[in-house]
Amino acid sequence: MTERLKNARKSILVVDDSVEILTLINEILGDAYNVYLAKNVKTATNILAVNKIDLILLDLFLGDISGLDYLAVLKKKDTLKDIPVLMISSNSQLMNVSKSTRLGAKGYIVKPVNAVSLRDKIYTLFLDNIQHNAPGVPNAG
Repeated sequence: MTERLKNARKSILVVDDSVEILTLINEILGDAYNVYLAKNVKTATNILAVNKIDLILLDLFLGDISGLDYLAVLKKKDTLKDIPVLMISSNSQLMNVSKSTRLGAKGYIVKPVNAVSLRDKIYTLFLDNIQHNAPGVPNAG
């Protein structure tokens, strides 16, 4: 793949402390997106510092910090607050789903990850962002 084509693709950062989940998501998305993988918040922060990331997939339970705490940190930083975040977790309790939404997450994916569902959710999110940011389109809110 040429460098120009690679740069034209959207970039997704996946933050999960499970190597298996990172590998699975990379296999699902790697053919359509530039995928960056981080096992912890430190690595994720380093990746965000040097790459233009279009979407973050963030595990709810990380080893070094909760995904919700890291989401709150991301949404407070001017340079990162507009990057959409999808939470990923095997925990589908309504409390976690609603807290992640209140903190600014654009969605919630329940593990085990379904390839078709994941791709559809990401495609829809990117499509919504394009439509929302299109010139001449009035804001709904």
